[in-house]
Amino acid sequence: MRKIAMLSLFLSCLITAVYSQEISEKEGRKVLEQIRREIQTEEKERQKAIEDGEKARIAAEKEEEKKGKKILEDIRRDMNESLEEKVFRSENTPEAKIAAAGAAFEIGKERMAFLKMEEEEIMKLEEILGEEPNENRVFLSQKFDEVYDKFKTNNNEIELILLENEKLNEYLSRLDKMEQKVKVGN
Repeated sequence: MRKIAMLSLFLSCLITAVYSQEISEKEGRKVLEQIRREIQTEEKERQKAIEDGEKARIAAEKEEEKKGKKILEDIRRDMNESLEEKVFRSENTPEAKIAAAGAAFEIGKERMAFLKMEEEEIMKLEEILGEEPNENRVFLSQKFDEVYDKFKTNNNEIELILLENEKLNEYLSRLDKMEQKVKVGN
């Protein structure tokens, strides 16, 4: 009986040990599974952050590319646009028109620089070849310079007139204020 009791005690201890080991293994697997899920979640979050960063970088690059294309388009349009279009594209105020016309003439001057060099080269070649220069001939760059000088002169006159206009408007506003004071005083 004692052997049976000892055997049953031994078996119960053995069963308890095996059962507790099995429970420990199950708990360990659950913990490991939980750790794996957390690691996978972190990896997914990292991957998503990397993808979002990549998308943001690509979007920024596309935005920069659009800005660059817009700038190039503006430069091309500005270079190819006629001088008249430059003037008439401006605001409809005398100051804006004067500024636009001045800018258009400056661009015209830059464009004429090449033509002027070619015309000077023609004159040098005529000299070298010993040909008589045609007195009636007027080169386009000379015509442009004449028109540009007239523009500057007219521009200066217009600016003087605009200044006088401003002064007159200021005097008129003062007179209006004085008139209002007189009316209020009576």
